[in-house]
Amino acid sequence: MDSAALTYRPIGKGSRAEVSWKSNGDVEILDTLNVASAKARRGFAKAVAAKVSGVQADEVERGLLAIAADMVPKPPSTVETDVGVVVRPDLFHNPAVSGLLIPVAVRTDDGLGGKWRQYLRWADGRREARDLAGSIDLGNGGNLYVHPIPSDPSPTTRPGWSGVSRSEWLRDGAAPNPADVFRRLCEAVAYYLDFDEENRIGTTATLSLWTMLSYVYSAWSAIPYLGIGGPLGSGKSRVFEVLARIVFRPLASSNTTSACLFRTLHQNGGVLLLDEAERLRDGTPDAGDIRSILLSGYKAGSPARRLEPIGDGRFAERTFDVFGLKAIAGIGTMPEALASRCIRITMFRSAPDSPKPRRRIDDDPSRWSDLRDDLHVLAMEHGPTWLALARRMDCCPSMSGRDYELWSPLLALASFIEESGATGLLQVLQEHAKRTIRDSHDEQTPEQDEVFLRLLGEAVARNTHDGLTPSMLLDRAKESDPAMFAKWSRRGVSSTLKRYGVVASKSHGQWSYRNVGVEQMRRIEGAYNLDLGMPVLTSYTSQTSPDPDFSAKNAGGGWRG
Repeated sequence: MDSAALTYRPIGKGSRAEVSWKSNGDVEILDTLNVASAKARRGFAKAVAAKVSGVQADEVERGLLAIAADMVPKPPSTVETDVGVVVRPDLFHNPAVSGLLIPVAVRTDDGLGGKWRQYLRWADGRREARDLAGSIDLGNGGNLYVHPIPSDPSPTTRPGWSGVSRSEWLRDGAAPNPADVFRRLCEAVAYYLDFDEENRIGTTATLSLWTMLSYVYSAWSAIPYLGIGGPLGSGKSRVFEVLARIVFRPLASSNTTSACLFRTLHQNGGVLLLDEAERLRDGTPDAGDIRSILLSGYKAGSPARRLEPIGDGRFAERTFDVFGLKAIAGIGTMPEALASRCIRITMFRSAPDSPKPRRRIDDDPSRWSDLRDDLHVLAMEHGPTWLALARRMDCCPSMSGRDYELWSPLLALASFIEESGATGLLQVLQEHAKRTIRDSHDEQTPEQDEVFLRLLGEAVARNTHDGLTPSMLLDRAKESDPAMFAKWSRRGVSSTLKRYGVVASKSHGQWSYRNVGVEQMRRIEGAYNLDLGMPVLTSYTSQTSPDPDFSAKNAGGGWRG
């Protein structure tokens, strides 16, 4: 067959084409068909063979197959890559380079527009700004791949990092002293917010360190949320007003939908400031979706999942990266699983003569802009330091499990800032962390559980638990509070204690707690911050005991506010 006799013209972006058969330059047959369809090719080939003498249908079909091969888009070549080299564009720290994504306004032929600028700080000291791209060449044959690529920002999106500061950083890279930035953060927090006197210094330091963490959190695999509680008028919203001016990319929300949160956090990242947390206990699908965002977002590599409609009544699973810091405020208690991911900040109503609630947050805009500029520069100039701090394990004495996960980023940052001049900061934060953990565990351990554990602990301490059965424990509990334990059963006692690792053993046909020892009960005391009456180890000395001379020693530090 003369291949020149078969010609085509693509129609649209698919595999449809206008196909013609010519004999001696004249069009014999002209038709529009989907060349990717075997049925369509066969029909056209038969029509040509029937009309043109000496032409075989299978020859025409082979020609149509060649056209289809030219027209049908070929899938892009794929090469498996290590997901460890995939980074979010908004904020990342890698041993070779750190990066921040900043929205900027630009003039275009169509008017004012927005675009993203990627600021990079390389390990060899180079600093540069470039347009956002899908990958970053590391120069040694390797690449960092950027995902997800956000849509263009609005030209009115505030950059957070001022243009003047960015230009100065690109030119000379001068970085502020971390302890000085921390001190100024503490001063700003203390100027606008009232805390109870016992926790004033620790709470101020916690909020300031959490703010600094918002610029470097991507170096850690797990990060703490803030749970801000208190009655009406206690200053919870005031905390958000302060945080919204200094954290990295604040996203304030009280009534947004879950779909909006999924997409905004996935595409743009940032710090979520979620007010009115009471509605998280609602049984609505939207409240459930928001809970799933919050439960997934405190750990890296733990995306939230949703079923998205793809047409014809079908759905496909889609994952959203919602990892990042979140502050959650509310009057009532939040769901237990969510509370366990939070460092608690308890607010109290200011005294009537306190000037702080009357101070206008934006009376001094330069205070906030200077802090934001310095926090951006610190984040870029100390990239390797953040990665090293994320591996430190010596800043959290007497902590384990979830408590260690939540407090280790802040305590590691405190150690770094103390080395820069904030003398005594690490010890102050360690003591505040222990008080906060103790208070949180007191609230999280049900009262009935504590009664059973205390009764068992007393028997173990007196060595009278050899024949102590679940039924006997229940009888003793009913003696202490008949109403609380009126509907309890022996099986309920066994199940409750089993959650704490206390299991009855069977001997001579009877289940008892004869094998429970002092060490096991002491571990429960430590893990749940309970007083179960265990003997005190006289050889134990705390490495983080309070220093009564702390204020005198550090009167010149200034960071305590």
